[in-house]
Amino acid sequence: MARVNGGQLRVVAKPNGEEGAKVALSDWEWFWSEYPKKKAKGDAFRAWKQTESLRPDIEEVIAAINRQCQSHDWIKDGGQYIPLPASWLRAWRWADED
Repeated sequence: MARVNGGQLRVVAKPNGEEGAKVALSDWEWFWSEYPKKKAKGDAFRAWKQTESLRPDIEEVIAAINRQCQSHDWIKDGGQYIPLPASWLRAWRWADED
């Protein structure tokens, strides 16, 4: 997806499935939309702000999430072992080695 003004450009689908308008998302919104476990959003946002100076570019964060979504630990038992997003951020899990 393209980046616009420090954010991401996302295509919104119309109800009939056709491509609709393009809207900009902040890096936080992009992270939240990609992270598979939607729990404790407030704590995740605090962790996002706390790790702001430590995190790599959002593209690298999203790439790490996409890689880890394919990992055995994240797939087994229906995703039961996917860490909460705040824990993932605070532990610098984007830097995990495969």
